[in-house]
Amino acid sequence: MIWSLEAEERVLGYLFNPYIAQEDKKQILTLLTGSHFVDDHHRHIFEAIQEHQVFDKIVLWDRVGKEKLFDIKDLTNIDELTTKTEVESYTSILIDKFQKRKVYDFGKAIQKAMLEDGDQFEVALKAQSILSSIGSKVPLESNQELLEQVLTEEPGHTLLSGYNIIDNYIGGYARGMIVTIAGDSGHLKTTFALDKAFRMAEANPNAKIGIFSKEMLATDLMKKQISRICGIPTNLIFSRKYDKEYIKEKMMEIPAWRDNRIRIINPNSFSGVADIARIQMTHKFDVWFLDFIQLLEFGKAVKDASDYNIQVGQNMRNLQALALATKSVGIVLSQIRKGVEYRKSKKPTISDIEWSGLIKQLSSYIFFSYYPGKYYGFDVLSADQYFLIAEKTRFAENFIYPMKVIPELGIFEEITDPNLRMSMTLKLRTIVDN
Repeated sequence: MIWSLEAEERVLGYLFNPYIAQEDKKQILTLLTGSHFVDDHHRHIFEAIQEHQVFDKIVLWDRVGKEKLFDIKDLTNIDELTTKTEVESYTSILIDKFQKRKVYDFGKAIQKAMLEDGDQFEVALKAQSILSSIGSKVPLESNQELLEQVLTEEPGHTLLSGYNIIDNYIGGYARGMIVTIAGDSGHLKTTFALDKAFRMAEANPNAKIGIFSKEMLATDLMKKQISRICGIPTNLIFSRKYDKEYIKEKMMEIPAWRDNRIRIINPNSFSGVADIARIQMTHKFDVWFLDFIQLLEFGKAVKDASDYNIQVGQNMRNLQALALATKSVGIVLSQIRKGVEYRKSKKPTISDIEWSGLIKQLSSYIFFSYYPGKYYGFDVLSADQYFLIAEKTRFAENFIYPMKVIPELGIFEEITDPNLRMSMTLKLRTIVDN
């Protein structure tokens, strides 16, 4: 049996026991929720106590007023003699029964998904948090144990971003993080992501990197890789004006590419988060890129804008769970709303990200891929000026990081001269603020 009505009643009796200090009773209210109670009357009584912080039957009955979901006899039938020693056992029983119900419901969900040919992997994403909480008591690590974990961390626990100056500032990405790179169309998001993938593979020699794109075909992404590595403009690659043998030789010179540590996932291989999870669980990428979040399929049909927002948020939650479950870094590309180019200040902000609520909440870092010449004209800001704008950072202040870019090759170059970085940043701020 996966419930205990006796334990429910005895815990309520403890809360009404006049000889127990209120502070001790409040500890029980922090350990349990209404979901731990199966009997409807017991659950409503507990939730009323929790809401009103009242531990006297008569006062509670009066405080609840007309919105009563239980009867006075439900209160009078509760024995008030449960002691502090007894309530520890009864509380453990309720927690244990509740967790077993969760596992049972989870098993039913998987069975239903199998019978209906549903998203089994999307259901499986929820397994880790459920299965890891089966015990009725959760052991806590001591401060000394946590300190030892920090001091004995290996370099691979944190992945370098691939850009030395940025890594010196933020320290890299911890596994389990979601990093969002947002930007308008034509602002080199995908191009920057590809450059970042190669730089991360080089900076983290054992890391495996997967690139999921719903915006571009796998062959088109490969052409952009060829352009970057071989130094051939993308228009020549797409028009097939190149030496095939030269390209083969040049590509094999890149260890991460040669050893298949950078993989492009065919967009026909995935539609939603469940498909990405299946591929990630199989190949165990240390870093995976998604281009871009708004193009993923939803778990159910979308009826309106509010529903769309909820589904984007659910996808983001599932991607966060995937990063945590596989101890990987997820780098998610996001589109921004149209209209930035019509504003006086043509610099995007977090509120410009489409359906930004949970994207902002779940992202450890939010960067904007900003190619300002597209807004202000390349006669104002030259075509080789690119900026990575950090609008949300986990352990550092927000910053603007200028780089040089060769857009036709997809190559981004760090600027080592601090004076040049400062002058580029000041010029950008002057243009944006005026």
